[in-house]
Amino acid sequence: MAKKTVKVPTRPKRDVAAEILEGMSQALAFAKGEADVSQYRVHVPQTVDVRAIRARLGMSQAMFAKTFAVEKRTLQDWEQGRREPQGPARILLTLIDREPRAVMRALTEG
Repeated sequence: MAKKTVKVPTRPKRDVAAEILEGMSQALAFAKGEADVSQYRVHVPQTVDVRAIRARLGMSQAMFAKTFAVEKRTLQDWEQGRREPQGPARILLTLIDREPRAVMRALTEG
């Protein structure tokens, strides 16, 4: 009995090194402010766990409010679920969560 040969389709070869270099070039251009920002999407989470962010930073409500220029009462309302951070506040809280040192540095320089 003759064996049948089945040809499996192959994927085109990828140049992974070139893809990595392209990604690095894009990141550098973005960091330098030279990128076309219209080509990027911004993701803002629907919800932010303010209490968890503050706890990770080891700050009291008073310290967090003072450091990030948020009314203490507003912070309490967010943490107790009476209100949700909206728009710019949600973006700021996301930045604080992901890059707290950068935010603190930006707020203390100058």
